[in-house]
Amino acid sequence: VNIRLRKMGQVQTKEFSLLCWNIFGLDNHFLRERTLAICELVKEKKPDVVYFQEVIPATWDTIKHELGAEYSMYRHETVRCHYFHNLMVRNGSAVVLAKEGVTADMFPGTGQGRHLLKAPTTFNDIRIQFMTSHLESLPTDREERKKQLKSCFDIMKELEKTSMVTIFGGDLNLEDSELDEIGGKPENIRDAWEVCGSDKNHELTWHTDNPTKRIDRMYYCPGDGKLQPTSLELVGKDKLVKCGVLPSDHYGLFIKFQIQGPAQT
Repeated sequence: VNIRLRKMGQVQTKEFSLLCWNIFGLDNHFLRERTLAICELVKEKKPDVVYFQEVIPATWDTIKHELGAEYSMYRHETVRCHYFHNLMVRNGSAVVLAKEGVTADMFPGTGQGRHLLKAPTTFNDIRIQFMTSHLESLPTDREERKKQLKSCFDIMKELEKTSMVTIFGGDLNLEDSELDEIGGKPENIRDAWEVCGSDKNHELTWHTDNPTKRIDRMYYCPGDGKLQPTSLELVGKDKLVKCGVLPSDHYGLFIKFQIQGPAQT
C-alpha cells in the first residue's frame, strides 16, 4: 500500500497512528517497571498521538523523563482528582497542533474531576480535533457517564458542520446498554473497532486477567470522509520479563488512520 504522497516537492505521509491506554497508575504493584515498559512500547511504535488515562504524579514524572524529548505533553493542571489523563503529540509528526493549543472542558456533573481534553490539529490539509477523556467510573455513575458521552458526541456533531474530523476516545467505562440508552452512535460517528473489521481478537480491553469488557473505545467523525482507520490492534499483552506482570489491567488501543483515495500532486 502506498502511504506517501508528494506535494510541492516535499514528501508527506498519508498515515498517522494513535495509542490510547489506561496505564493503571492506581496500582503500586511494580508501578515504575510497568510505566517504563509502556514508555518503551511508545518508543518502539512511535504513535503520532497518545491518549493515556489513570496517570498519577509519579507516573507522569516517569513519562516526562522517558518521552519528554520526543513528545509535547498536555494535561489539565487543576483537575480535582488524584489521577488524570493526558494527551501527547509526537514532535516532528505530520500531525501539527494548531496555535489555539490544547484546552480542557470540565463535565459539569462530574464527581471525579472528569473532563475532556481537546487538541485542534492539522494533518496535511485535513483539520482534526483529537479529543480524549476518562469518563465517570463506577456502576452507580451510569447516568452521569451517559451525559458525558452524549456531550462528547454533541461536540463531534457540531464540528462536523465545519468539515472538521474528530477522533474521540479513552477509557469510557462504557457498557453497550448505556450507548443504547442515549440512542446509539449519532449519524456519521463511527466506532474504529467496528470499521476495522470487529476482530474478536482485538475486542475486549479489560480486565487483562480475564478480559470481559470493551470499555476502551475510539470514535471518530470523518468530516469529508478522506481519513479512515485502517487497523486496530490491542497492545500490552506480553508480561514483563523481570517481574512477570502485564503493563496494565487494560490493553491499549493502537490505531492507524490513513488518507483514502488517490494521492494528490
